[in-house]
Amino acid sequence: MNLLEISDLHVSYDGIKAVKGIDLSLASGEIVALIGANGAGKTTTLKAICGIVRARSGKILFEGEDIGVLPPHGLASRGIALVPEGRGLFGRSSVEENLEMGAYSRSDTEIAHDLEKIYTLFPRLKERRKQAAGTLSGGEQQMASLGRALMSRPRLLFLDEPSMGLAPIMVQKIFETIRSLEGMTILLVEQNAKIALSMSQRGYVMESGKITLAGASGALLENPLVRAAYLG
Repeated sequence: MNLLEISDLHVSYDGIKAVKGIDLSLASGEIVALIGANGAGKTTTLKAICGIVRARSGKILFEGEDIGVLPPHGLASRGIALVPEGRGLFGRSSVEENLEMGAYSRSDTEIAHDLEKIYTLFPRLKERRKQAAGTLSGGEQQMASLGRALMSRPRLLFLDEPSMGLAPIMVQKIFETIRSLEGMTILLVEQNAKIALSMSQRGYVMESGKITLAGASGALLENPLVRAAYLG
């Protein structure tokens, strides 16, 4: 059984069909890329999985459980975390407070230990732990958003456009960190098709609300249609 199984998912905004009957799956421990141009429906798909918008129809199963009926806050306790497009930090709160918010659903005694692990992963956040998150650079905010998600100890991690608006050196740092998350199941939504496919096992290509191609990431990187549309 796949960890995540999406079948015939339809999502509409004010009568406009944004996602048109897609099927998508993730096995445990797998990194899967969802690529496509801006407006293809990638972020809407993530929002539907996370309950931020409601699907018109279709099934969203996590470990066999239908999570399409759950509110967004009900997913964290099940081991699902989202790093949203735009980072979604609490700008007036400190970096440390933002990170601690990632563990709000936890009651174990390892939270302080995990906080130190995040600071080891991102030393710059430790230097700025008392600083308001809204005053960080774009790259630092992406680190904080990823760190906050990891504080929930997720088994399934959604990353929505983690490279957006970042300098190349910061993009490299963020994706090096993602690569280091061994064993974690990740759905990576990215416009940067080359980097997304180079670090994933499988990929889906989304166009106008539909999945138009799917397969091994290496094969998609060599696909002439993908190369022409997304790899220049």
